[in-house]
Amino acid sequence: MSKEMNGRKLLLICMPIASLFFLTACAQTTQVYRSPKGYDFNKGEKLFLPDALHELSGIAFPAESSKHIFANEDENGLVYYFAPGEHQYQQIKFAKKGDYEGIAISNGYIVVLESKGTVYSFPYSDILQREATNVKVGKDLIPKAEYESLAASQSDSLLYIICKKCAVDKSSSKVTGYVLGLSKEGDFFKKGEFKIDEKQIDLISSLKGKQFRPSALTKNKRTNEWYILSSINKMLVVANEKWEVVGAFPLDPSLFNQPEAIAFDDSGSLYIGNEGGDKANKATLLKFKLN
Repeated sequence: MSKEMNGRKLLLICMPIASLFFLTACAQTTQVYRSPKGYDFNKGEKLFLPDALHELSGIAFPAESSKHIFANEDENGLVYYFAPGEHQYQQIKFAKKGDYEGIAISNGYIVVLESKGTVYSFPYSDILQREATNVKVGKDLIPKAEYESLAASQSDSLLYIICKKCAVDKSSSKVTGYVLGLSKEGDFFKKGEFKIDEKQIDLISSLKGKQFRPSALTKNKRTNEWYILSSINKMLVVANEKWEVVGAFPLDPSLFNQPEAIAFDDSGSLYIGNEGGDKANKATLLKFKLN
Protein backbone atom coordinates (compact mmCIF):
# COMPACT_ATOMS: atom_id res chain seq x y z
CA MET A 1 0.00 0.00 0.00
CA SER A 2 1.44 3.43 -0.95
CA LYS A 3 2.33 6.17 1.53
CA GLU A 4 -0.40 8.24 -0.09
CA MET A 5 -2.96 5.54 0.67
CA ASN A 6 -1.76 5.15 4.26
CA GLY A 7 -2.07 8.88 4.76
CA ARG A 8 -5.69 9.16 3.77
CA LYS A 9 -7.96 10.17 6.62
CA LEU A 10 -11.28 10.70 4.86
CA LEU A 11 -12.36 9.14 1.59
CA LEU A 12 -15.60 9.55 -0.29
CA ILE A 13 -17.57 7.06 -2.32
CA CYS A 14 -19.69 9.16 -4.63
CA MET A 15 -20.93 8.77 -8.19
CA PRO A 16 -24.19 9.97 -9.80
CA ILE A 17 -26.00 7.37 -11.86
CA ALA A 18 -28.69 8.25 -14.40
CA SER A 19 -31.51 5.85 -13.64
CA LEU A 20 -34.85 5.67 -11.90
CA PHE A 21 -33.59 3.12 -9.40
CA PHE A 22 -29.83 3.72 -9.37
CA LEU A 23 -29.65 6.90 -7.31
CA THR A 24 -26.83 9.29 -6.55
CA ALA A 25 -25.13 8.00 -3.41
CA CYS A 26 -22.26 9.16 -1.24
CA ALA A 27 -20.70 7.25 1.63
CA GLN A 28 -17.68 8.03 3.72
CA THR A 29 -15.21 6.13 5.87
CA THR A 30 -12.65 7.51 8.31
CA GLN A 31 -10.49 4.39 8.30
CA VAL A 32 -8.37 3.03 5.47
CA TYR A 33 -9.05 -0.67 4.82
CA ARG A 34 -6.69 -3.03 3.00
CA SER A 35 -7.82 -4.20 -0.43
CA PRO A 36 -6.98 -7.02 -2.84
CA LYS A 37 -4.34 -6.15 -5.44
CA GLY A 38 -5.83 -4.01 -8.19
CA TYR A 39 -8.70 -2.61 -6.11
CA ASP A 40 -9.29 0.08 -3.52
CA PHE A 41 -12.12 -0.67 -1.08
CA ASN A 42 -11.85 2.89 0.22
CA LYS A 43 -12.94 4.34 -3.11
CA GLY A 44 -15.75 3.25 -5.40
CA GLU A 45 -19.32 3.74 -6.52
CA LYS A 46 -22.38 3.01 -4.42
CA LEU A 47 -25.60 2.19 -6.26
CA PHE A 48 -29.03 1.66 -4.72
CA LEU A 49 -31.12 -1.26 -5.97
CA PRO A 50 -34.89 -1.43 -6.51
CA ASP A 51 -37.17 -2.54 -3.68
CA ALA A 52 -37.74 -5.92 -5.35
CA LEU A 53 -34.10 -6.75 -4.52
CA HIS A 54 -34.25 -5.65 -0.88
CA GLU A 55 -33.33 -9.21 0.16
CA LEU A 56 -30.48 -9.40 -2.38
CA SER A 57 -28.65 -12.72 -2.19
CA GLY A 58 -26.70 -13.14 -5.43
CA ILE A 59 -25.37 -11.39 -8.53
CA ALA A 60 -23.70 -12.60 -11.74
CA PHE A 61 -22.66 -11.41 -15.20
CA PRO A 62 -22.79 -13.40 -18.44
CA ALA A 63 -19.28 -14.29 -19.63
CA GLU A 64 -19.70 -12.59 -23.00
CA SER A 65 -21.05 -9.22 -21.83
CA SER A 66 -21.50 -7.05 -18.75
CA LYS A 67 -24.34 -5.02 -20.21
CA HIS A 68 -26.76 -6.61 -17.76
CA ILE A 69 -26.40 -7.61 -14.12
CA PHE A 70 -28.36 -10.71 -13.10
CA ALA A 71 -29.54 -10.95 -9.51
CA ASN A 72 -31.81 -12.89 -7.18
CA GLU A 73 -33.23 -12.39 -3.72
CA ASP A 74 -33.87 -14.99 -1.05
CA GLU A 75 -37.65 -15.14 -0.93
CA ASN A 76 -39.06 -15.60 -4.44
CA GLY A 77 -38.17 -17.93 -7.29
CA LEU A 78 -37.33 -15.01 -9.56
CA VAL A 79 -34.23 -13.84 -11.40
CA TYR A 80 -33.92 -10.13 -12.16
CA TYR A 81 -31.69 -8.45 -14.73
CA PHE A 82 -30.96 -4.81 -15.47
CA ALA A 83 -28.27 -2.39 -16.59
CA PRO A 84 -27.08 0.81 -14.93
CA GLY A 85 -28.83 3.65 -16.71
CA GLU A 86 -31.96 1.69 -17.63
CA HIS A 87 -35.29 2.81 -16.20
CA GLN A 88 -36.70 -0.65 -15.59
CA TYR A 89 -35.62 -4.12 -14.61
CA GLN A 90 -36.84 -7.39 -16.09
CA GLN A 91 -37.66 -10.55 -14.19
CA ILE A 92 -38.27 -14.20 -14.94
CA LYS A 93 -39.87 -16.83 -12.72
CA PHE A 94 -38.10 -20.18 -12.43
CA ALA A 95 -39.57 -21.72 -9.24
CA LYS A 96 -42.04 -21.21 -6.40
CA LYS A 97 -41.19 -19.25 -3.25
CA GLY A 98 -38.22 -20.53 -1.25
CA ASP A 99 -34.89 -19.55 0.27
CA TYR A 100 -32.67 -18.83 -2.73
CA GLU A 101 -29.07 -17.72 -2.41
CA GLY A 102 -26.28 -17.74 -5.03
CA ILE A 103 -26.65 -17.28 -8.78
CA ALA A 104 -24.27 -18.17 -11.63
CA ILE A 105 -24.32 -18.19 -15.44
CA SER A 106 -22.51 -20.97 -17.27
CA ASN A 107 -22.67 -23.13 -20.37
CA GLY A 108 -25.75 -21.31 -21.69
CA TYR A 109 -27.71 -21.66 -18.43
CA ILE A 110 -28.66 -19.54 -15.46
CA VAL A 111 -28.17 -21.49 -12.23
CA VAL A 112 -29.64 -20.64 -8.81
CA LEU A 113 -28.72 -22.24 -5.48
CA GLU A 114 -31.32 -22.91 -2.80
CA SER A 115 -30.04 -22.64 0.78
CA LYS A 116 -30.57 -26.35 1.50
CA GLY A 117 -28.29 -27.33 -1.40
CA THR A 118 -30.76 -27.85 -4.25
CA VAL A 119 -29.72 -26.26 -7.55
CA TYR A 120 -31.90 -25.05 -10.45
CA SER A 121 -30.95 -24.38 -14.06
CA PHE A 122 -32.84 -22.88 -16.98
CA PRO A 123 -31.68 -21.76 -20.44
CA TYR A 124 -30.22 -18.27 -20.68
CA SER A 125 -32.30 -17.85 -23.83
CA ASP A 126 -35.46 -17.87 -21.67
CA ILE A 127 -34.75 -14.43 -20.19
CA LEU A 128 -37.17 -12.66 -22.54
CA GLN A 129 -40.04 -14.79 -21.20
CA ARG A 130 -42.09 -14.23 -18.06
CA GLU A 131 -41.46 -17.79 -16.90
CA ALA A 132 -38.55 -20.14 -17.57
CA THR A 133 -39.10 -23.35 -19.51
CA ASN A 134 -37.21 -26.61 -19.19
CA VAL A 135 -36.11 -25.92 -15.61
CA LYS A 136 -33.80 -28.66 -14.33
CA VAL A 137 -33.55 -29.37 -10.59
CA GLY A 138 -30.56 -31.00 -8.94
CA LYS A 139 -31.40 -32.58 -5.57
CA ASP A 140 -29.29 -34.61 -3.14
CA LEU A 141 -26.06 -33.92 -5.03
CA ILE A 142 -24.49 -32.39 -1.93
CA PRO A 143 -25.30 -32.96 1.76
CA LYS A 144 -28.32 -31.11 3.14
CA ALA A 145 -26.92 -28.16 5.07
CA GLU A 146 -26.86 -24.36 4.83
CA TYR A 147 -25.36 -22.88 1.66
CA GLU A 148 -25.16 -19.35 0.27
CA SER A 149 -22.18 -19.41 -2.10
CA LEU A 150 -22.35 -20.43 -5.77
CA ALA A 151 -19.98 -19.57 -8.62
CA ALA A 152 -19.20 -20.81 -12.12
CA SER A 153 -15.80 -21.33 -13.69
CA GLN A 154 -16.13 -20.46 -17.37
CA SER A 155 -12.97 -22.33 -18.34
CA ASP A 156 -14.39 -25.73 -17.44
CA SER A 157 -18.19 -25.20 -17.12
CA LEU A 158 -18.04 -26.34 -13.50
CA LEU A 159 -20.04 -24.99 -10.57
CA TYR A 160 -18.59 -24.41 -7.11
CA ILE A 161 -20.59 -24.33 -3.87
CA ILE A 162 -19.22 -23.65 -0.38
CA CYS A 163 -20.83 -24.58 2.93
CA LYS A 164 -21.95 -21.78 5.17
CA LYS A 165 -22.80 -24.18 7.97
CA CYS A 166 -22.29 -27.91 7.43
CA ALA A 167 -22.23 -30.74 9.96
CA VAL A 168 -19.10 -32.17 8.35
CA ASP A 169 -17.19 -29.03 9.38
CA LYS A 170 -18.51 -28.80 12.95
CA SER A 171 -15.40 -30.14 14.69
CA SER A 172 -12.94 -29.16 11.97
CA SER A 173 -10.91 -26.08 11.07
CA LYS A 174 -11.86 -26.59 7.42
CA VAL A 175 -14.76 -25.29 5.34
CA THR A 176 -16.02 -27.79 2.75
CA GLY A 177 -16.89 -26.97 -0.82
CA TYR A 178 -18.43 -29.05 -3.59
CA VAL A 179 -17.94 -29.13 -7.36
CA LEU A 180 -20.78 -29.89 -9.76
CA GLY A 181 -20.75 -30.39 -13.49
CA LEU A 182 -23.34 -28.76 -15.75
CA SER A 183 -24.18 -30.61 -18.96
CA LYS A 184 -25.14 -29.05 -22.28
CA GLU A 185 -28.73 -30.06 -21.45
CA GLY A 186 -28.67 -28.20 -18.12
CA ASP A 187 -28.41 -31.30 -15.93
CA PHE A 188 -26.16 -31.43 -12.85
CA PHE A 189 -23.71 -34.12 -11.80
CA LYS A 190 -21.13 -34.54 -9.03
CA LYS A 191 -17.51 -33.76 -9.76
CA GLY A 192 -15.73 -33.55 -6.41
CA GLU A 193 -15.07 -31.45 -3.33
CA PHE A 194 -12.46 -29.16 -1.81
CA LYS A 195 -11.51 -27.61 1.54
CA ILE A 196 -10.64 -24.13 2.75
CA ASP A 197 -8.45 -24.01 5.85
CA GLU A 198 -9.62 -21.48 8.45
CA LYS A 199 -6.15 -21.57 10.03
CA GLN A 200 -4.71 -20.08 6.84
CA ILE A 201 -7.24 -17.23 7.10
CA ASP A 202 -6.43 -16.67 10.77
CA LEU A 203 -2.72 -16.31 10.02
CA ILE A 204 -3.47 -13.37 7.72
CA SER A 205 -6.41 -11.74 9.48
CA SER A 206 -7.91 -12.95 12.76
CA LEU A 207 -11.34 -14.58 12.68
CA LYS A 208 -11.60 -13.60 16.36
CA GLY A 209 -12.48 -17.12 17.43
CA LYS A 210 -15.39 -17.42 14.99
CA GLN A 211 -15.87 -19.99 12.25
CA PHE A 212 -15.65 -18.73 8.68
CA ARG A 213 -19.18 -18.46 7.20
CA PRO A 214 -19.10 -17.78 3.43
CA SER A 215 -22.01 -15.80 1.97
CA ALA A 216 -20.92 -15.44 -1.68
CA LEU A 217 -18.29 -16.66 -4.12
CA THR A 218 -16.89 -15.61 -7.50
CA LYS A 219 -13.81 -16.20 -9.64
CA ASN A 220 -11.45 -13.47 -10.79
CA LYS A 221 -10.77 -14.51 -14.39
CA ARG A 222 -7.83 -12.12 -14.59
CA THR A 223 -5.88 -13.86 -11.79
CA ASN A 224 -7.72 -17.22 -11.56
CA GLU A 225 -8.24 -16.54 -7.86
CA TRP A 226 -11.40 -17.19 -5.88
CA TYR A 227 -12.99 -14.31 -3.98
CA ILE A 228 -14.99 -15.58 -0.99
CA LEU A 229 -17.24 -13.15 0.84
CA SER A 230 -18.52 -13.51 4.41
CA SER A 231 -21.27 -11.28 5.74
CA ILE A 232 -21.03 -12.67 9.28
CA ASN A 233 -17.24 -12.31 9.46
CA LYS A 234 -17.26 -8.98 7.52
CA MET A 235 -14.36 -10.27 5.47
CA LEU A 236 -13.26 -11.03 1.92
CA VAL A 237 -10.95 -14.05 1.55
CA VAL A 238 -8.89 -14.67 -1.59
CA ALA A 239 -7.78 -18.20 -2.48
CA ASN A 240 -5.69 -19.57 -5.35
CA GLU A 241 -6.68 -22.35 -7.73
CA LYS A 242 -5.73 -24.95 -5.11
CA TRP A 243 -7.99 -23.20 -2.55
CA GLU A 244 -4.98 -22.07 -0.54
CA VAL A 245 -5.71 -18.77 1.19
CA VAL A 246 -3.51 -15.97 -0.17
CA GLY A 247 -5.38 -12.95 1.23
CA ALA A 248 -7.91 -11.96 3.88
CA PHE A 249 -9.40 -8.46 4.02
CA PRO A 250 -11.65 -7.12 6.79
CA LEU A 251 -14.52 -5.03 5.38
CA ASP A 252 -15.72 -1.64 6.55
CA PRO A 253 -19.12 -2.35 8.20
CA SER A 254 -20.32 1.16 7.40
CA LEU A 255 -20.12 0.32 3.68
CA PHE A 256 -20.53 -3.46 3.71
CA ASN A 257 -23.45 -3.62 6.14
CA GLN A 258 -24.66 -7.04 4.93
CA PRO A 259 -22.51 -8.28 2.03
CA GLU A 260 -24.32 -11.19 0.38
CA ALA A 261 -23.33 -11.05 -3.31
CA ILE A 262 -20.16 -10.71 -5.37
CA ALA A 263 -19.20 -10.73 -9.06
CA PHE A 264 -16.71 -9.37 -11.61
CA ASP A 265 -17.74 -7.73 -14.88
CA ASP A 266 -15.83 -8.24 -18.14
CA SER A 267 -13.68 -5.14 -17.56
CA GLY A 268 -12.44 -6.50 -14.24
CA SER A 269 -14.55 -4.25 -12.02
CA LEU A 270 -15.58 -5.92 -8.76
CA TYR A 271 -19.17 -5.64 -7.51
CA ILE A 272 -20.21 -6.45 -3.94
CA GLY A 273 -23.92 -6.42 -3.08
CA ASN A 274 -25.44 -5.66 0.31
CA GLU A 275 -28.84 -6.92 1.40
CA GLY A 276 -31.15 -4.14 2.59
CA GLY A 277 -31.59 -5.62 6.08
CA ASP A 278 -33.57 -3.07 8.07
CA LYS A 279 -36.64 -1.99 6.10
CA ALA A 280 -35.43 1.61 6.31
CA ASN A 281 -32.36 0.70 4.23
CA LYS A 282 -32.09 -0.22 0.57
CA ALA A 283 -30.03 -2.99 -0.97
CA THR A 284 -26.87 -1.63 -2.56
CA LEU A 285 -24.15 -2.51 -5.05
CA LEU A 286 -20.62 -1.28 -4.41
CA LYS A 287 -18.52 -1.11 -7.58
CA PHE A 288 -14.72 -1.06 -7.46
CA LYS A 289 -12.91 -0.48 -10.73
CA LEU A 290 -9.72 -2.33 -11.57
CA ASN A 291 -6.75 -0.02 -11.03
